[in-house]
Formats: sequence, structure tokens, C-alpha cells
Amino acid sequence: MGSMISALPKAIGSSAISGYAAHRLLGLPSLTSLPLPRPARIALTGLASFAGFAYYAKVWIQDYYFDYSYNDARDLTGRTAIVTGGTVGGLGFAAAELLYKQGATVVVTVRSEEKGELAVAKLKGGNDNDGRASYVICDFLSEPSVRKCAAEIKTRCGNGIDFLVLNAGIARGSKTTKKESKDDTVAEQEAALAAKNADAAKIWMTNHVGPFVLANELMPSVVQTARRSPSEHPRVVWVSSGAHKKATIHWDNPFHPKEKGTMLVYGQSKLANIMHAREYQKRVRECLQQESDDNSTNKTNADVKCFALTPGAVWTKIFNVPTLLYPLFWVVLRTPTLGAQVIKMACLDNDLKGGEYLSNCCVKETTGKDGCSNDEGQWKRLWEVTEKQVADKEYETYLDTSTGDATSTADEKKED
Repeated sequence: MGSMISALPKAIGSSAISGYAAHRLLGLPSLTSLPLPRPARIALTGLASFAGFAYYAKVWIQDYYFDYSYNDARDLTGRTAIVTGGTVGGLGFAAAELLYKQGATVVVTVRSEEKGELAVAKLKGGNDNDGRASYVICDFLSEPSVRKCAAEIKTRCGNGIDFLVLNAGIARGSKTTKKESKDDTVAEQEAALAAKNADAAKIWMTNHVGPFVLANELMPSVVQTARRSPSEHPRVVWVSSGAHKKATIHWDNPFHPKEKGTMLVYGQSKLANIMHAREYQKRVRECLQQESDDNSTNKTNADVKCFALTPGAVWTKIFNVPTLLYPLFWVVLRTPTLGAQVIKMACLDNDLKGGEYLSNCCVKETTGKDGCSNDEGQWKRLWEVTEKQVADKEYETYLDTSTGDATSTADEKKED
């Protein structure tokens, strides 16, 4: 932080010089020469200076401090990527775009036809004859929707899946949840608690249970790719978050954790992503090893590599930010394309072994409040707990299964 502050004067000076040089090169008239009242010219000059500095600061911050680019331009023609949460402007779309530009066939999941058509059109860039981009509707709040999505993906990707990026997620449940106040009545307090419970259920279902179902449904397709091309190890990637560091799994009831704080509930789901990735890694390798042992005369190096990662603080719609703070967040947060570099690394880096947690295009240690992210026994426990939640359709207690909306204990629907 100290080096960043000490470098600010240089950045300000450079932005001023750059702005002046661009102004003169373009042959633009001086703002002071415009036929406007002096206060208006001063205001216009100040606004132009601030806008120029803000843009320069963003470029400087992104390039100097957040430039964790992964430069691998290999040709991905013939390889297939599935990216969940592919809405234009988000991290998933940015990851899909990076892989698509290198020749991969890309399928994104979205929640509506409109979002899907927009994503595909933007990926194709006006080339309607390019059949490498498509979308599938998937609502991770609905198990039937997830299973239908998986079936459609398996139909389209008959030759297997090379990259499965589990990016879709939410950081909060309802946008309209009322904040608690000491002046609330008992009824209002009960309603606020019910809303928090509903939000927690949505986050757990969307961020963990839904992706758990999809990843497990698609495991045969991933294994198929590993068998077909032993030298090209397919990748399964979970987009987690640094929010896992202060979280734990509330084993009694992950849908309704005792700690109701939004970031703690979100952190629980992101910790679950890491644990699921590592248990998935174990199980898929055991599957491949068993096949290799059964076919001892034709052993291969077939493998699947699984990772969890954090993209850092990326400026997307997942943030619930007051409008007045948009300019500040736009300047200091990473762009989706920059955040997606670590996803690209997880998909392409041959030096990674599998099972690692990635941050800033580096392998990092995971923590978690009680160490369960590094405990194999806890990984297995989470897998079994989630399997039971799905088998028992436990989510029906907390979600309206006809719409995927979360419900309170009084079955009061909340808007997503």
C-alpha cells in the first residue's frame, strides 16, 4: 500500500501530461477559449480533468497492481468448454470469451433466453456462421432445471467435455430484504429473520448444491474426454472466493446456518466449493485408476485436474453497491477479463497438479475457520451431506420448487 501511495504523484503527473499531449495532438480547442461563462469553463475543465485522471488511474491500477495475466495462446480448436453463469458483463462470460477466442467450442449457461442470445451474439461478434457458441438455460435454484441442463449438455457434447467452469453464483439472496432496526416490532423482527433464512437457502442452493448436481451429472463426460485424449487432461474449475477464509460449514443445517451474516453465509458456500473440488478430484482419479487397473495391459496417463480459485474483487453485478459509489468501485476493482485470467490458467496450465487453490495466477494455501478445506475426512462428509440433501429433496423445505424462489417458514415468497 505504501508503494501505491508514493506512486500516486507520478500517476497524477503522467495523467496530466498525457491528457495535455492528447489534447494538442488532436487539435482540440482549449476549454478556456470556449464561448462560455467563466464558471462554466472552470467546471468543465475540472470535470474533464477528473474524468481523465479517473480513467488513467483505472488503467494504472489494473496494469500495475492487478495485472495477473496468463499468457497462453495455444489453439483450442476441437476442444469444448462449459461455463456456467455466462451473462454478458460477468466473470463467466469473460472466461468463455477468452477460451472462445482461442478456438474452443463454448456452451454457456444462463437463466433466460434473452441473456443466452445476447451472450452468443457477442461471442460470435457478428459471424452468424460460426457454430462454436451456444447456450443452455439453467437455474441453479431448481434441481430439475440443473438436471435438464446437464442432459442437454451431454447431448450436445457427445465427444466429451474438456473444460467445465462452475462460475454461476450469488452473493446475496433477495435484493429487497429489509435491514433490521432496534425499533422493529416483534413481527418485523420475525419477518427479517425469515428473510435471512430464505436468503441463506438461496445462496447455499445456487452456489453449492446446484453446481454439485451439475458437476456430478457431467462427470462421465469429463472422464470420457480423459480416456479419449490422455495427453490433454480435462479440467473442472470451481470459482470460489477469499470469503471462505472466515467461514465454516454449519453441519446441522447448511441451508439455515446459525450465523446469518451475508458474507458468512456466502463464505460457507465458497468454502464448500473448495471442498467439493478436492473430493471430486479424489473420486474422479479413483475412477480412472480403477479402469487402468482393470485394463493392466493398456495403461494410460488419463487424468482429470480439478481446481478451486478466487478471481479477486471483480466489478460485476454480484456486488450490491450504492449508485453513488459506482465510480470508485469501477476504478479500484478488477475488470471481468482480468479476473478471468486465473480461470484461463486453471484450464490450460500443464504444471498444475490438480486439487490446488489458485489466486492471482498463483497456487495459494486455503484456510477456513476450522481447517476443513484441508481435511479429507471433511471433504467426504460434505459430499455425503450434500448427496443426502439432494436425495431427500431437503431444499423443498426452503425453496418453492415450482419457481426456485426461496421461501420463509411461513411460505412467503421472496423475489430473486
